[in-house]
Amino acid sequence: MRKISKWHGNKIVGKPTKGCQLCSLGAKLVLFVTGECHSNCFYCPIMKERRQDITFANEQQITSVNQAIAEAEIMSALGAGITGGDPAVTLERVNEYISGFKKHFGEDFHCHLYTSHSLSSNQMKILFNSGLDEIRFHPPRLILSEKIKESLKIAKSFDWGVGIEIPVIPDQRQKIIEIINFAIDINLDFVNLNELEITDANVEILAKMNYIAKDSVSAAVKGSKELAMDILQKFKKSPISIHYCSSRYKDKTQLKNRLVRRAKNYSKHFDDITEDGLIVRAKIVVDNINSINLIIKSLNSEYGFREEDYDIDEKTNTIFLNWLDAKRIGRELKTKFAEVISSIEIIHQYPYPEGIITYLEPL
Repeated sequence: MRKISKWHGNKIVGKPTKGCQLCSLGAKLVLFVTGECHSNCFYCPIMKERRQDITFANEQQITSVNQAIAEAEIMSALGAGITGGDPAVTLERVNEYISGFKKHFGEDFHCHLYTSHSLSSNQMKILFNSGLDEIRFHPPRLILSEKIKESLKIAKSFDWGVGIEIPVIPDQRQKIIEIINFAIDINLDFVNLNELEITDANVEILAKMNYIAKDSVSAAVKGSKELAMDILQKFKKSPISIHYCSSRYKDKTQLKNRLVRRAKNYSKHFDDITEDGLIVRAKIVVDNINSINLIIKSLNSEYGFREEDYDIDEKTNTIFLNWLDAKRIGRELKTKFAEVISSIEIIHQYPYPEGIITYLEPL
């Protein structure tokens, strides 16, 4: 008997797709293949600076398949979610990346793609032949055009996962029901319902349309979750999977697990990793490279440090080391090298070169 179930704090009728299962593990590389898109959805969350033809693998801007593969390796990825913008704007590039992933990691490396475009049979054949495993259509502004309907029907003729993914806009109940009914009628594999979120990119237009945050600490729009629960109840006996994906889940499960996977490979011997996947370390900033050498000599000879107990960034004249070691000897170092040490700080940082620092404690 079909019913509404809990899954990682989300609600679902049926079973999650393979793409969603891997995302929940943080095992999907996010390939933002281009920022270009012609749909002009008023709720688009992409910041204006990214709405151009640039490519990112997770938080890293890249220009080649090899760079994407390197990022996938450092996070021990099991697949990639290809997004934008709209990947359909640059299908040749998409095919290049999918083919590169499959060649390097093997056919089990799972690739899913989002698009708001109505794709032709030939375009989908090219995507399928490159190795795409799952395709997710997004009817722009929840308008289920005849062209999108035809694309969905064509997509069903290929041996891959086919579904629809849309935001739950609080006053658009009838449009969402129409979309789900169509998905059921043509036997799609799933419909994903995302909690509508406020971002820097859409905050002004959403405010003008009276969409507000549900509370002071959330980016989720008031009424989005409630409508999603109502729709799930209506379709609790749906023959296809219907998955409600919350804003909190994206941060607390997907992003956190992806950062943890990356941190395990990125971190140094002396780093600690928080449960949210942040690197905990200390940084000593000095005035020049000669000062770095002077302090390293002291760490080795006076404090018994080994080469693996610290790391050096010559571009920023910084020494990284264990945060507890810094607490233990920081005061002595600042006294002894007062003329050359600019600062000693404990930081929590995203596991990337020059990653965002979320916590800083001066010593």
